Amino acid sequence: MSAPLLSSRGVVAGYVPGLPIVHGVSAHVAAGEVVTIIGPNGAGKSTFLKALVGLVPTTDGTVLLRDRDVAGLPTSEIVAAGLGFVPQTGNVFTTLTIHENLTVGGHTVSRAALARGVERAYAMFPALAAKRNERARVLSGGQRQMLAIARALMTDPAVLLLDEPTAGLSPKVVGEVFADLRQLATSGVAVLMVEQNARAALRLSDRGYVLAEGRNRFEGQAADLLADRAVAEAFIGVRHGGAEGH
Repeated sequence: MSAPLLSSRGVVAGYVPGLPIVHGVSAHVAAGEVVTIIGPNGAGKSTFLKALVGLVPTTDGTVLLRDRDVAGLPTSEIVAAGLGFVPQTGNVFTTLTIHENLTVGGHTVSRAALARGVERAYAMFPALAAKRNERARVLSGGQRQMLAIARALMTDPAVLLLDEPTAGLSPKVVGEVFADLRQLATSGVAVLMVEQNARAALRLSDRGYVLAEGRNRFEGQAADLLADRAVAEAFIGVRHGGAEGH
């Protein structure tokens, strides 16, 4: 594996001073990788992602992006340094057209870079190209996720973080979104995501992390995590013998 593009070590973070939600979490992702973070509700997964991109204050630990420590920097500087972020909700402007959403996403780059980014987005997501002049509110759930991802890519990030990218989507659309993320990784982008759809996400992923109570619990190759009985029964909803839990 190549050197990580994003590497965090011992990150402590939370919304209220003195009350951390993330307790010393470490993770990394390299170019071309898809890495998934799973765990129960309240494990600190989304808070950890937001801490990496500067939306939640960190009080300890390091976050290296292309070997630069960005922990504690404003989100705008972290994004400019090469980190993209797709939140779970509120990730598109529904009153703007698809094209306007992409333009807003690239407002910090040059005109030439913006044009290249828009062209790349439409090539990657033909469904968006077909509706480029329609308002984002007409999009299906899967198409909105495509637009959110495309908009995050307008700054040409080295690393893309995604918080629950398949939440509320049908199984068919989940497969389409995951296929898009794999294609993105194949292009050289490092993909780090939080997912509740643990089995499907790990099947797509190269590696995974399991968080519990704001701490690293397990980590390893995705296939190994899927095959691990303790991980499967506690965090993936699979009982001994392969039956899915309810």
